[in-house]
Amino acid sequence: MAQDKGLLVNSKHTFRLDITPDAETRTMERLADGFTSFDPNPNEETDQTGYLSGNGFKTTTVMGGQLTISFSGHRYFGDPVQDWIFSKQTKIGTERETFFEWTQPDGTILEGPVTIAAIGGPGGDAGAKGDITVEVHFNGEPTEKTVTP
Repeated sequence: MAQDKGLLVNSKHTFRLDITPDAETRTMERLADGFTSFDPNPNEETDQTGYLSGNGFKTTTVMGGQLTISFSGHRYFGDPVQDWIFSKQTKIGTERETFFEWTQPDGTILEGPVTIAAIGGPGGDAGAKGDITVEVHFNGEPTEKTVTP
C-alpha cells in the first residue's frame, strides 16, 4: 500500500537491478541485502546570472543534472545483486550498464538505464563487517510512473 501520510520510513523504498542486462528478458533482483543506507543526489548543474532588475542579486536556473543514488552497507556474499555488482568492480565501459527501478513509498516509480559506478570495498576494521559503497547513475532522465493502490 502506498504511503501518503505520516513520517517516511526509508526501508519502504524498493530498489531493483537487472542482473542479466545482455539477456532478452530482464532479471530484476532486489537491491537490499547488506545495504544499510542510500542517498539520492540530483547532481544539478546551475547557471547563476545577475540581471539589472535584481539590484545586484542573482537568479539561479537549473540547466541540467543526473540522478545518482549512493548506497552503502556491508558485503553480503550470495546475494545476486551484490554478486553481480562486485563482478563488475574491475570492468569499464558498457559492462557496467544495466536497468534500474526505484519504487518510492508513495507509489512513484523511477526507472531507466543506469551505469554502476564507484564500486568500493569491501574494507574496514579487522573485527567488523566488510564495508561497501556503490553508486547508481541514471543515464538520461528516468521514466516516472505512479502506481495507484
